[in-house]
Formats: sequence, C-alpha cells, structure tokens
Amino acid sequence: MSRLWRDRLVLAIYPDHVAWLHATGSLHPRVIAKDMVSCAVDKASSWRGAFSLLPDILHAVRTDRMRVTAMLSNRLLRYAIVPNPDSARSREELDKLTRHAFERAHGDAVAGWDIRLSDAAPGHPALACAVDRELIVALRNTVATSGARLTSIQPYLMAAFNRLDRALRTPDGIFVLAEPERLSLLAWKQAGWCGVQQVHATDDWVGSLYGIVDRLTITAGLHDHYSLRLCAPELAGGESVDCVSAANDWKVEMAVPAWPPGLTPIQDRIFAGAMLALS
Repeated sequence: MSRLWRDRLVLAIYPDHVAWLHATGSLHPRVIAKDMVSCAVDKASSWRGAFSLLPDILHAVRTDRMRVTAMLSNRLLRYAIVPNPDSARSREELDKLTRHAFERAHGDAVAGWDIRLSDAAPGHPALACAVDRELIVALRNTVATSGARLTSIQPYLMAAFNRLDRALRTPDGIFVLAEPERLSLLAWKQAGWCGVQQVHATDDWVGSLYGIVDRLTITAGLHDHYSLRLCAPELAGGESVDCVSAANDWKVEMAVPAWPPGLTPIQDRIFAGAMLALS
C-alpha cells in the first residue's frame, strides 16, 4: 500500500489555534506526529487568523498529495433545523428552503454563507450547517497549493456525533458537545432532528449546562425522560460530569471516544477535535 493512501493529515481549525494530526494506516490509524499552533483572533473575520497558519503547517508536514481532512470548530459555524425538506420539488427549491431556515435567525448575512444539508430520514426534519463561503474557498485553495488533497470538511458537531453514533442510538435524545468557549446541543426524537443550539461556554459551563438543556427540552418538544449524552474530551473534568436534574429526572451519560494509538486522553486533549474527525 502506498504512503499516499496510508497517510493522512487532520487539521482542527479554531478561531485562536490550529491543532493537527499526522496519522498513518487506513482501517486503524495511528498518530505519528502532532502539534498545535496558536494565533490572534481576527475580530473582523474569526477564521482568518487561523488560516494564516495553514501554509506553514502544510509545508512542515510535507503533505505531498497527502489526504487532508479539515475539522471546523463550532465557533466558526452556524446550524439550523430544516423542518420539511421532502416538500422541495427540485434541488433549487431545497436550497431555498435550507437558506430560509438560516435567514429567519441571521438575516442578510446568510448571502455570504456556504450552506450544506445533512442526510435526513424520509419525512423527518434535516440538519443544515452554514459557514463563511470565503473560508471554504480559502481552505480549498490553500490545501491545493500545498500539493495535498482536501478530501473532507467536517463540522465539529457532526464529526463528534457520527463518531459516537452507536452510543447515541435511542428514540429521543440530546447530544452535547463541549469545546473551549462553545456548547453545541443537538436534539432528536423519533429518528428526526428537532432542535439545535449553540451557546457561549463560560468557565462554569457545567453549572449552566442544566438550564440550557432544560430550555432546549421545551423548545424541541422532548418528553421528560430521554437520553442525554455529553462529549467533552477537550475540557478538563468534562469526562466526570455526573448530575441529575430534579425537574426532568435525567442523568448525564458521558459519550467517550476511543483514542487512537499515539494519543492519550489526558496529555493530548487539545487534539480531541482532530481525533474525532480521524475516522
């Protein structure tokens, strides 16, 4: 098997840093190199500071047509539920329906966004993700210039959910992904998405989590008893949250990913986002 097939670079891109993993092996990847580079946050465009780091990273890794996966922090993304995608009679109608789901909340800013719709079960709502269109163009151009091949761009929320999917298969539930400065919550019932929310994560994010979940429970129309899974591999102490809400009688269950060879959960938690995109 050629090196080009076996080797892979995962770029986890946040507003204030880029963490990267160089892994080898297709079925059971092993991390052979890693690093994290910080940057100042560009107030005018939250992604430009991190993107200024990419050429040097790609050069240092010597990508040489290597496959590259980019994982985008939820701080760079917006999500929305598209209520009835099956009503669209054409791709154009589906695009308009999806874009309208964001326009209700974000107005004219949506015009500059690249919007993608996830697969949805027939007759059920779909989940859509939006990102600055210039970010996507810059990412593709930067990777292509290095000689590497950009094979996947993954939103952090979906990368984590898909990686932990087997542990989350219940009729109704809420999945919470905690990363530095951001909590992202995804709710589903009867096999369909019913709610998505992003909030700023304070230092006391654990203490504020329960009120946030209670509000999402109401807006998403969930019953009192459902699965609540928390994934917080980047945050110290996030793996040991164990509380019960007296109001809704739910208990947090940890969704713990399996770490690949070459990484450890305690020493390498800064690479958790990149690791979850390494599938």
